[in-house]
Amino acid sequence: MKTNPNVFIHETDRDAMQALKAIPGFSQVTKSFLNSWSEKMMYMENIASNIRITDEQLPKYKAMLKPICEKLGIEEPDLFLKLDVVPNAYTSGDTRPFIVMTTGLLDTIPEELIPTVLAHECGHIACHHVLYRTMGTMILNGALSLIPLGAIAIYPIMSAFANWMRCSELSADRAAALCDGTPDKVVEMCMRFAGFNKKIAGEMNKDAFLAQAEEYKKLVKESTWNKTLEYMRFSQLTHPINAIRACECLDWAASEEYEKAVQCFAAWERNEDPAELPLSISPKSQNGKDPETVKKELEDLGFRNVTLKASGNGSVFTREHSVISVAVNESSQFREGQWIRTDTPIEIRYYEKGREEVRTASGTAAMINSDRYYTGMDHDLAVKQLSHIGFTNVHTEPVCDIEEASDPLLNKVITITVGTNVIFRSGDTFPADIEIRILYHDMMKGTAR
Repeated sequence: MKTNPNVFIHETDRDAMQALKAIPGFSQVTKSFLNSWSEKMMYMENIASNIRITDEQLPKYKAMLKPICEKLGIEEPDLFLKLDVVPNAYTSGDTRPFIVMTTGLLDTIPEELIPTVLAHECGHIACHHVLYRTMGTMILNGALSLIPLGAIAIYPIMSAFANWMRCSELSADRAAALCDGTPDKVVEMCMRFAGFNKKIAGEMNKDAFLAQAEEYKKLVKESTWNKTLEYMRFSQLTHPINAIRACECLDWAASEEYEKAVQCFAAWERNEDPAELPLSISPKSQNGKDPETVKKELEDLGFRNVTLKASGNGSVFTREHSVISVAVNESSQFREGQWIRTDTPIEIRYYEKGREEVRTASGTAAMINSDRYYTGMDHDLAVKQLSHIGFTNVHTEPVCDIEEASDPLLNKVITITVGTNVIFRSGDTFPADIEIRILYHDMMKGTAR
């Protein structure tokens, strides 16, 4: 059964990736990277220079991988050992990811912690981090030729990459904690990376280590200058501070979400669907995609009540047979990562030319989207959609607050009021002749378009 990585993806990981993808020029960077980078070449370099761990060579480490991959629902990656005194492990690739451990890692941490490190790396694979982490690592290590943009655009992308990579480590730590069944080994792993190698005989004190994290947090909160110092020192790091990582993992392990995640993994081990799962989609993330593909992906993740519904409510720009909206329990107000019961109704609405919306009763019309869906939409398009549904009393009202014709908010919807309702959901029914007022951004009087 396919594991749903949203069970353990850290919320900052999700937010940082969305922020990274939203930076102007990011798609150009990705395209340039894929055109110039060779996954096969990277694999050839590893197989030529490092030791590949197999059933015949260092088999005890190879044997550690199988139960981890089964638990996370991923294919078993190739594993390599690299001669390097720096204690480290990393994952690279894309379609065929592989893990590399250094000899310094084996010298630093005890053997019983190696599965925790491997589970962390496999967590990156399960979360689909590997391509972007490979890309980010190369860019942050100086491969600026991969960024076909001006100097002004380089540093925001580098900074956003570093921030996301730090956040992605927290998700991988959660995966390791779930594979171990406890966060204690993740905490010890962080302590080992911070300074406790196998040769130090001093007693490890977890409470003292975590107290460092609390002291650090307090220092950062004390002043704006300290926050600035934090940014100046750590903004380009690809890993969060060890003590902070330990605290984050322990805090999550004490949460209700962790208990739900444990229950999910227990259900998967029994080859059953969990009773609850976090959503792997956001309200608009599936728009434009093939509806059958979206339905199958959700069902593969364990959602058991996914339906398709054809709608003629598209625009001139809507592609035939593409998703136009998703409703969870008849509402489009949901968020990615939100936990719901796996039998909750999920309706995928797609565009079919000529298909008429079904009216709930004579003289009424039903909303197919929530108020949030229309915010930021071109006001003319909003009028067309509402009129097509069957509403007959739709009016627009400009708010003259735009100074430049190039402002992207020009002509975009601010709010929609249905009668006296400024909040409405997909499926809400109103009289077809109810007054609908659309406020939208317009040019200030006296300014030239």
